[in-house]
Amino acid sequence: MTKKSVVLSCPKALRVTLTLLLVLMLAGGAALAVALARLWPQLPPLDRVLDYQPRQPLQVYTLDGVPITQFGEEHREFVPIERIPPLLRQAVLAVEDRRFERHPGVDLIGIARALRANLVGDGLRQGGSTITQQVARTFFLTPNRTLERKLREALLALQIEHRLDKARILELYMNQIYLGQRSYGFAAAARTYFGKPLQALTLAETAMLAGLPQNPSYANPVVNPARARARQRLVLQRMQQAGLIDAVARAEAEAEPLAIRLPLQAEVHAEHLAELVRRQVVARLGESVYTQGYRIYTTVTAAEQRAAHAALRRSLLEHERQQPWRGPEGHETLPEVAPAALGQAASQLLRDHADDEDLRVALVTATRADGLSARLASGEAVELGAEGVQRIHAALQPQAPDALAVRRGAVVRLERREIGGRLQWSVAQWPQVEGAFVALDTASGRVRALVGGFDPGRAGTDHATGARRPAGLMLRPFVLSAALASGVTPDARISDASLGSELTVTAAGPAASAPADPGIAPADLLRASHPRAALRLAQHLGAERLPGWLMRYGFDAGRMPADAAELLDGSATTTPLELARAWTVLARAGADPVTPVLIDRVTDATGVVIYRPPPLPPHDPDRPAVEPRNIFLLGTMLSGAGPTALPDSETAPPLRADLLGQGCSLAGSGDSWFAGVHSQVAAVAWIGPDGTAGPAALVPQPVAVVRAREIWSAYMAGVLAEVPVWPPQPPPGLVRQGETWRYSEQADGEAPRIGFAPPGPAALQTAAEPPALTAAPAAASAAPAL
Repeated sequence: MTKKSVVLSCPKALRVTLTLLLVLMLAGGAALAVALARLWPQLPPLDRVLDYQPRQPLQVYTLDGVPITQFGEEHREFVPIERIPPLLRQAVLAVEDRRFERHPGVDLIGIARALRANLVGDGLRQGGSTITQQVARTFFLTPNRTLERKLREALLALQIEHRLDKARILELYMNQIYLGQRSYGFAAAARTYFGKPLQALTLAETAMLAGLPQNPSYANPVVNPARARARQRLVLQRMQQAGLIDAVARAEAEAEPLAIRLPLQAEVHAEHLAELVRRQVVARLGESVYTQGYRIYTTVTAAEQRAAHAALRRSLLEHERQQPWRGPEGHETLPEVAPAALGQAASQLLRDHADDEDLRVALVTATRADGLSARLASGEAVELGAEGVQRIHAALQPQAPDALAVRRGAVVRLERREIGGRLQWSVAQWPQVEGAFVALDTASGRVRALVGGFDPGRAGTDHATGARRPAGLMLRPFVLSAALASGVTPDARISDASLGSELTVTAAGPAASAPADPGIAPADLLRASHPRAALRLAQHLGAERLPGWLMRYGFDAGRMPADAAELLDGSATTTPLELARAWTVLARAGADPVTPVLIDRVTDATGVVIYRPPPLPPHDPDRPAVEPRNIFLLGTMLSGAGPTALPDSETAPPLRADLLGQGCSLAGSGDSWFAGVHSQVAAVAWIGPDGTAGPAALVPQPVAVVRAREIWSAYMAGVLAEVPVWPPQPPPGLVRQGETWRYSEQADGEAPRIGFAPPGPAALQTAAEPPALTAAPAAASAAPAL
């Protein structure tokens, strides 16, 4: 072909090409028009966005508004657009839809820009969907990437823009979009990742959240911190380009370390409390509470609940540090990888091992005679020196038994605490014992703190309300109250000699004829078991009298043993909540025991109160559950029982003058208790084996009762720090005789002597019969209503 023919053929070829392109465009346009005409009638109605009813979970808060937990498939907290910080709104628009205010729902310029950016490529793909299109997809469509879905998305976006203004569309987007970790909407994401409301976010945190919508499941800071950081830097870059921030602010935000809240962390640990109130609200309002955004405000404050939770864990961990090493929790095969890949390998191997805020699960990567190297579940590397591995020194040696040996691949627990004056890591182990704590307001019955166990996620039993444990000496104060009502005085004597065939009460004889057995005072039964004296007192009072009397303190008579001796020998069972309720009678000067209340109020999603528990009925001073004089005398016996009830009483500080306390430990079952009361609060701490644990979880008696008192004392010290000491005053009808008090009508009588061998046959005919004990008033016998 000649040069001339080639030149002549070019215009012809160009014309043919342009003609074909035009035909294709016309055909494509016609096909698109046909598709749009077919899809338009099939579009769903816009009711879901026009009348937006977000699925909001049932949320549980403390009394002062700190979140505890949520119940529901979707974690969402609806926030009106005017309450979303402007900087967060601007950050989202800068990275997701910079022309949001100018396009009609579909942004052709944005699509072209995204195509160009993806072709040249900078490592981060861009999408062409506008925020309005994302709203359409979220509410009405599936995430399938098909041409038909994209067309439906565009048509719906145009409709939405026609019916709603821009502010409403952005509000829908920022409350509905999924942002990872079961969090829907930016308010829920702020709580999930940073544990704070939107208004408290820093610029760095704002940019981190704004980068989540593109890939929330795999680029969130919990699952993939590196990818989340990359998205954050992109958001900050876009914000600077848009003139929202300057270079200095951007650099500071990029350098700011972020404290990402891990899934195991919580603002307030009150999981058992939350479960109790959930059951109540569902029973009252139905299953719809899981999607209507109802909010339960409990009766606990964040500060007191945190103090109780921390005190319980601190005491159990301190006890566990004194126990022998039981060996690693497991072993994993750790491959030989480059140091840079060791963190990721350890994270993968620890996926099925539950982590904890205090006891971090870790994989040992190397051991030495005086230390070890390990990786946490997050991949973080930690080093332990000689002080950190002191308790497992033998387990690091080559000759260590396999069950105890700590070698590469061992799964262990680590805790970060002060050792030798500095904060460092040390080997720990999960406590074998459990614990519980409950505190009640003595005036209103409001639960001020409730901790049902060391870790609710690991052991679901609520030991504060749902596990009955042997009470030991803890029921004796209430039995002594019955004894006082039966005519026994604080200065009475009870025989503690070997049991004989005769159990009776006689008047004190002349000094010359006093029995060799000096006996014990009733208060001594609060300090030690004294089984023989306890049996004599039980038989003196009579089995038929005690259940009705214990009902006055709120105990369930149906759960009490029929044999009165069992009430005193420690085998009768109770719960921390039931025991705390009984102690409120002492604080209330004999008034009826309070009915425990867990809920302050329930509101709907807009804050309107829809339920508030009724107040406690007013106390009738003319009908006390227990006579005030009885309560005061019981208090005089208890005031010395707290410190001296402990095995190491010489190291236990005395209680405040306005506190009453009682502690005990049961060597046979491993249960240890400490209960006590102030005029404002009654509290009970318990330590013992889990209900599913066997004898291996027994608590050494000399240690455990001290630990129970530590929990109680730590909580009460915080609660009463600003409360002046105000010792109780004796009510009318009492007289003081030496170191003890008596009822006025008993002032001139001899102190009863219970269970002593009679001096002669005539004495058998003059045994004193105690007055009958009446049952509790109806109000006092009511079962606790949570």
